[in-house]
Amino acid sequence: MLPLDQYQVFQMERPDGLEDSELADALKWKLKDFLDFSPSEAVSDVFPFPEDAARGRGDLVNVVAARKPLVIELVNLVQGAGLELEAIDIAELALRNVVSLIDADERGVALVVLRERYGQMVVCRGGTLYLSRRLDVTLDDLQDAASQDAAIQSLALEMQRSLDYYESQLGQVPPATIRLVSGNNVLPLSSMLSSYVAATLEPLDWHELGRKADLDSRCLVAWSAGVADPGGRR
Repeated sequence: MLPLDQYQVFQMERPDGLEDSELADALKWKLKDFLDFSPSEAVSDVFPFPEDAARGRGDLVNVVAARKPLVIELVNLVQGAGLELEAIDIAELALRNVVSLIDADERGVALVVLRERYGQMVVCRGGTLYLSRRLDVTLDDLQDAASQDAAIQSLALEMQRSLDYYESQLGQVPPATIRLVSGNNVLPLSSMLSSYVAATLEPLDWHELGRKADLDSRCLVAWSAGVADPGGRR
């Protein structure tokens, strides 16, 4: 699993006449103005952008780019531990697998995962990732009485902006409920955020994921990577 701050995802128009297997290498050279390193030092891959969200912007794909030395280091780490590497994943696609388990009616689900240094919000529908956003709010800020109010308002603003973007720019009906996952189960985040966000906020029910016991939230992304891909790719 690549660390969230060690890769970038871009939406780009798919060039005509290229096979799927050629896209990743071809498109990374178009990222030279967006990366802070040379495309020759990048490892890239692509995954689909939902057709019904393109809104006249052409045939789009998501392009993931990471520094090659980082990927090589992670591969060597896995192999050095005597393990066999099957796939390298990114957090938003792993979380998409989990969201598909709780989106039975395929109306769309929003999930917010808060970690020590940042958070992440994904919105998925029908096993497809529509939106992913990094949330620059730390658990320390949320737990510190001096910074808590500002952190709650900042977090709520980013969440609401994401839902607004999902509706206005992607042309989708926003989910009515946002599921929350936090490393602090004592903090009443749902009630603290409810005054600022239009959607209903609920803690994620681990039983919805088929688990008999709660999962340590720090392990959610790694656990999600082992859940079957709704598209059957893993």
